[in-house]
Amino acid sequence: MGKSAHGAIPTFQKPQGKMSKTAIEQRLPAGLLCIGIIIALVFVDHLQEMSIGAENYIVEVAAIICIIVIPSVYLQMKGDSRPATKNSYKTKCKTMPQSIKQTDHGTRAKVVADIEPNECKSEEWNTAACKVVRSSICPLPTPSSTAQQTQQVARPQQTKSVSDLYRWNQAINNAAKCNEQEKAEKFMEELKRAGLQPDAVSYNSVMHACAKRGNAKRAEFWFVKMQDSGIAPNTISYNILMDIHAKADNAEAVEAWLKRMVADGVQANDVSYATTIHARAKRGDMAAAESWLQEMVKAGVEPNVVCYNALIFACGKRGEAAKAEQWALEMEGRGIHARVTTYTALVDSCAKCGDIERAEKWMEKMIASDIEPNVVSYGAMIDACAKAGDAARAESWHERMIENGVQPNVHSLSAVINAYAKAGDGVSARKWLAKAKEAMVHADVVMYSGVLDACAKSGDVEGAKQVFEQMREQGVQPNIVAYVSLARAHAQCGDWQEVDRLQVCMEKDGLVMNDYFLYTLLLAYAHAKPRQKEKAEAAFRKARKEGIEVNKHISAALARVLGRERSKELMQEMRSGA
Repeated sequence: MGKSAHGAIPTFQKPQGKMSKTAIEQRLPAGLLCIGIIIALVFVDHLQEMSIGAENYIVEVAAIICIIVIPSVYLQMKGDSRPATKNSYKTKCKTMPQSIKQTDHGTRAKVVADIEPNECKSEEWNTAACKVVRSSICPLPTPSSTAQQTQQVARPQQTKSVSDLYRWNQAINNAAKCNEQEKAEKFMEELKRAGLQPDAVSYNSVMHACAKRGNAKRAEFWFVKMQDSGIAPNTISYNILMDIHAKADNAEAVEAWLKRMVADGVQANDVSYATTIHARAKRGDMAAAESWLQEMVKAGVEPNVVCYNALIFACGKRGEAAKAEQWALEMEGRGIHARVTTYTALVDSCAKCGDIERAEKWMEKMIASDIEPNVVSYGAMIDACAKAGDAARAESWHERMIENGVQPNVHSLSAVINAYAKAGDGVSARKWLAKAKEAMVHADVVMYSGVLDACAKSGDVEGAKQVFEQMREQGVQPNIVAYVSLARAHAQCGDWQEVDRLQVCMEKDGLVMNDYFLYTLLLAYAHAKPRQKEKAEAAFRKARKEGIEVNKHISAALARVLGRERSKELMQEMRSGA
C-alpha cells in the first residue's frame, strides 16, 4: 500500500482464502475442456500400448500435462488481474475500508477511476460501506455544477417531449389515412391535455383527416386554430385546403387560397399550381387553366407532368385532339417525360372525336416508349373504335390487350359491346356479355344497357327481354337508359301496351320519364295499328307539365301520330299555357 502526505490511499486487495462460487463457475468450463482433451489423448495412447513402451507412455502423459494443463491454469489465474467487472465491483463495494472518508479530492479521483460509474445504479451502492464511497467521491454541488446538472436533466425531458409529440402525430396521421376524422380530432385534443404543444405536422394531419371526408369547413377551422396558436401554416397546409376545394369542383376557392398563400409569403410549389390548373381544366375553362400555367412559369416554378395532363384531359373532354397534341409536344420540349396517364388522355381525346388513326398513333408511341398501356388506355382505344362504328377493330384491340397480360374490366368489355350496339349487332353484343361472365367480370347496368340497345337496333325483342330479366336476376337495378332501350325494342313493333307497362314499372322503381322515354312512347303510339292519337296527346300534355323540353325528335314523333297540323296546334297550345 502506497503513502502520501494526506494519508493512506486505500487499495483493493485480492480476496484471500477459498475461491468463491462465482470464480469456480467461471473457471469450470476451461478446466473441463482440459480434462476432456487429456482423457481423449490417454484413450488413444491406450490403444497403442502394444507398440509403445511403458516409459514412453509415462513421458508422453507428463508432456501433455506440461503443455496443456499448466498453461491453462496459468491463464485462468492471470485473469484475476484484469480490470474490475460488475461482480468484482460489488465485492469491492462491500469491503471498502472506512478510511475512505479521510481522502482528499485527488484520492477520490483515483477511487472514481477504479470504480465503474454505471455501478452507481446497483443495489449494492446503497449499502453502508458504499454510501461512504458515494459521499466521498461525490463532492457537494457548486453553482456551476448545479447549472450543468440542470441542463443534463432538461435535455432528456426535452427529448422525451419530442418523442411523445412524434407518437401523437403518428396516431393522428394514421387516423387520417383510415378516414377517421373524429378520431384524429380526438387525438389532437388529448395531445393538448397531455401538456404538449402541437406543431405544424399535428395541424396538417388533422386537416388532412378533414380533407379525406371532403369537409372543407372543418379543415379551414383547424387552419385558423393553427394560426391562433402561433404556428405559421406551411405549403402543405395551403395545399390541403386547395385540394379539398378542387375535389369539390370549387375552382374559385382554389384560386382564392393560392392567392392568399402567396400574399402570406408562403412559397407555392408545383403541387399548388397543378391543383389550380386541374380545378379550371376540369371545368373545361381552358383560358383560365392556361393563364395559371403562365403564372406558374413566371413564379419560377417548373411545370410538372400533372399540369400538362390536366390540360390534355380538358382538351379531351372538349374533343380537341389537335390542341391536346400541342400540349403533349410542349411537355416533351420541356424535357418532361409522358406517363401512361398522359398517353391515355391523348388517346381519349382522339376517341371523343372518333379519330381511330390518331388514337392508334398515340397507343403505338406509348408502347414504343416502353410504357405499358393499362386497361384504361385500351378502354379509351376501344372507345375510339366504337364511336367510329368499327366493331371488328374494337374486338381486335381487346384481344391484343389480353395477349399483353392486361385483364379486362367492365369498361373495356362495355366498350366492345357499344361498338356492336352502334353496328346494330345484337347477337355479337350478347356473345360479349357471356364473355364477361366467363372472365369473372360482374356486368353493371351500363353493360346491360349496351346489350339492350344492340338488341333494340337489330329488332331482337325476345333477346332484349331475356337480357333485361337476366339483369334483374343478377341484382342489377335498371336505370332510365335500360328502360328506354327495352322500350325502343317494343316501340319498333308498335307494342304500345308493353311500353306503357314499362313506364309503370319505371315509375315504381323511382325513375322519372325523360325526353328519351317520351320520344320512345310517342314512337310506339305512331307504329301502333291503329295509331293511338288520344294516348299520344295525353302523354305529351303530361310530359310538358312535368317540365320535359320538346326537341326535334319529339316533334317528329308527335307529328307521325297526330299529323303535322294537329301537332303544331298542340305544341302552340302548350306553349301558351306555359
